[in-house]
Amino acid sequence: MRCLQYLNSMKISRITLIGIVFITASIPLSSQSTDATMTLYKDGTALIKQPVEWSIQTGITRVKHDIFPSGLLEDSPFLTIEGARVGYQRLHRDVFSWETYFAEQVGKEVELRTVSGDETEGLLQQFNSNRVVLQQKNNLKLFARKQIEWLTVEGSVEDPQYKPYLSWDLYSRTNQTVHGSLIYLSNGFAWNAIYRLVLDADTTQAELVTEAVISNRSNLDFSDLELQLVEGNLHRVGPGSGLSKRGGLTTQFETARAFDSAPAQPLRESLGDYHIYSLPERIGLNGQESVIVRLYNPSRINYVKTYLFKNSEQSKREEPLSVEYKFANSEENELNKPLPQGKVEIYQVTRRGGIEFVGEDHIRQVPKGEEVVLIAGRSFDVIGKRKVLNYDRQRKSEQATIELTVTNTRTEDISVRLIETIRGEWVIRDESSMYIKVDANTIYFPLTVPAGETTRVTYTYRKAWN
Repeated sequence: MRCLQYLNSMKISRITLIGIVFITASIPLSSQSTDATMTLYKDGTALIKQPVEWSIQTGITRVKHDIFPSGLLEDSPFLTIEGARVGYQRLHRDVFSWETYFAEQVGKEVELRTVSGDETEGLLQQFNSNRVVLQQKNNLKLFARKQIEWLTVEGSVEDPQYKPYLSWDLYSRTNQTVHGSLIYLSNGFAWNAIYRLVLDADTTQAELVTEAVISNRSNLDFSDLELQLVEGNLHRVGPGSGLSKRGGLTTQFETARAFDSAPAQPLRESLGDYHIYSLPERIGLNGQESVIVRLYNPSRINYVKTYLFKNSEQSKREEPLSVEYKFANSEENELNKPLPQGKVEIYQVTRRGGIEFVGEDHIRQVPKGEEVVLIAGRSFDVIGKRKVLNYDRQRKSEQATIELTVTNTRTEDISVRLIETIRGEWVIRDESSMYIKVDANTIYFPLTVPAGETTRVTYTYRKAWN
């Protein structure tokens, strides 16, 4: 008798077919793509160009390909081929499922064995993820799935298909081997820039290391992959969908590999309104793996450090000041190149030669010639205090006198920016220090606060309306 046997995955972690040569355990958990080219975009989409080769006959030959990620965007694949004409392209999603198969055997005689060793048989009435129900002569028996060691039903499965595949009808005048490229879009991939800014111990210089973190969150391994990274936001009609609910966007554990001394840096080119970085050598990128590569050689930069105290109108506050680092994307800083959007980790070299993490921030795309501005957290040693000394509101006017103090307990002089937001139509009076107007709602007072001292600023703003 040819039959199918279901083995409880809680007890034995595989399904076996009795009387059929095909063994499901031989199916690899993930496939492998070789010699592909991938262009990776910031929105998690990848354009993949996979070389293909088939031996075809005179007339029509149907060929198929099943090595692609589960995040494949179904309407994106197209085939370019040399020496033959491409006919219909089909995407086959009818993937065989043992769960579905046994559920479809309702009404058939089955044999069942429990984990305690009891064997029984009957007419299958129900099969789902929770229970199995058998009809016997005078009763119904219900078994929890976790109680079942195996279940057998008569039948066979012919050529089960365990994953989706694409097929094409190729038209040829001769028997030949044809070569081409399968081009498609897929979700399940990501890349982001990451910067390491390492500040010197006693100077206003730092080293900036620019890297890219590339993640393959799909179920497909890639070997000898030619990889390109695109910086810029593409316009997309919709988010697209993969071949399964999990698709390629399910994040599991990732393994990072760092190339600290790569022999060459990626080649940067313009791609229309975007920038594209081509890695200098082919790499392997397995499913659920991340790779870190250098985008640029390390740069020696000069930076400006400023402490910020931000307030508005009637607010009263006493708090540590924010720490701002600013540097120019310029030739003087060994940069003057597009800096992709990404995270900046800030480290400080100590006088003993150690290195400590002191904060992080995100930057948007920074064109060459522009400034990079980072906020690294708050200072323990620099405290700001704001008081409203006087406030007078009339029916058509408002006036307030503000006092700002900054106490610097550090051992060096510091630069401070006292930022005040005042909305409406206003004028400043009786200011004790020079201020700069930024825009219609913002002014700031630039200060240098000596080491171990407190600096005080007062001013009055007045607003009037009809």
